[in-house]
Amino acid sequence: MKHCLTLSLLFVFGTVFAQLPDDEYFFGFKAGATYSTIDEIKTTLIRPVHPEATYNTSIVPRYGAAAGLFFYYKFRGGSFLAIQPEIVFAMQGGDFKYDDVNGLEYMIQFRYEYLNITPQFKIYPLAEFGEGVSGFHIGIAPQIGVNLASTNIIYNSNTEVIGQDLQIQQNLREVLKGKTDVSIALSAGIEIGRLFLEARWNVGLQDVIETQANGYYFIENRNRSNSYQFTVGYAIPFDQ
Repeated sequence: MKHCLTLSLLFVFGTVFAQLPDDEYFFGFKAGATYSTIDEIKTTLIRPVHPEATYNTSIVPRYGAAAGLFFYYKFRGGSFLAIQPEIVFAMQGGDFKYDDVNGLEYMIQFRYEYLNITPQFKIYPLAEFGEGVSGFHIGIAPQIGVNLASTNIIYNSNTEVIGQDLQIQQNLREVLKGKTDVSIALSAGIEIGRLFLEARWNVGLQDVIETQANGYYFIENRNRSNSYQFTVGYAIPFDQ
């Protein structure tokens, strides 16, 4: 994974700076909101021997924030292609809610924070149809999300036993470890001058939770992350 991260960083910066004239590319800042979930938590935590009629579970999305910087270059000659490598901090993860016939209720919150590295390619399908729509684009990119808070799990239940929730929370943090997220980023947006508006869907490709050896019968499972990101950015020429 370290080699993948190194190669991604080299690609991000190498793509931007290789043979591009100083007056043709931009840097910028972006910020916005995130909406994310993690799949298959039920399968990881609950043994199949328990009758499903005796309990209910649900995946609850996490809402968070995102902010970072990007570089931008649109190819010359009225091209419909551009590149936009970026590094963005994002609050992602998801919550898992449980209740059963015995009256037990609890919520497990996976409060992960990622540094997402995304070398995005942008296509402008309406570039030839006038300035009003020329800024509309779609984008695609591989994305590596380095987990900066791999043990940030919060547990709350309706128990009346003092300290029990904190003990369970600590145990969960020792057993369930957040991993680097690898995903495909699909986006659509509009550029109005230097203002960049974008919506993005990050489709998780691999497990983001590693289950350590434990006495709870938790199993290693493929828990993939899915997140949506809505951002506003502003581009600044390098020669300013």
